[in-house]
Amino acid sequence: MQVSSGFDSRDHRPLEREVKRYAAYFRGWCQAFGEHEAEETGDDAISWLVAEQQVGIILSRPLTRALYREALRRQTAPPLLTISPRCLRVEAFHYRFHKPLEAHILNAVRAILQAPQDLHLYLSYHFMYPSGTRIITLSRSKPLHIIYKEIGPMRIGLLSDNGAGQKRNA
Repeated sequence: MQVSSGFDSRDHRPLEREVKRYAAYFRGWCQAFGEHEAEETGDDAISWLVAEQQVGIILSRPLTRALYREALRRQTAPPLLTISPRCLRVEAFHYRFHKPLEAHILNAVRAILQAPQDLHLYLSYHFMYPSGTRIITLSRSKPLHIIYKEIGPMRIGLLSDNGAGQKRNA
């Protein structure tokens, strides 16, 4: 397990973790997300799901395709998926939230990133959401091996500020 030393407000380094990425053996297959609290953000393009062992993100279809292309579909790991109070970013994908994320969502992500066990990133679903909705899931629990294969590691980071320390524009 690799964990960075945490957030440093002087240089805006995120809390970072290496996570294992998974893809389903067959297109459309995925396991259920499970019991959760749906968090409204006032943004129609993104929803957050918070559970004890995992956090999920539901994006609109165009955003899902773009993030999926950058974070899950590649066989080589992208540099870093960063979550900040104001945006979600990985390589060419950059989405600014309509308003800053609430503290309890950021705290849930932080708690998972600070967990000592391995972390896992995969797509899941939930029967409460429309057919075809996929949830990008960051979990402490490994997904079902009968559905998913590991495709390699990637890094996920959490910035405690608004992301202004990152000079990249998208």
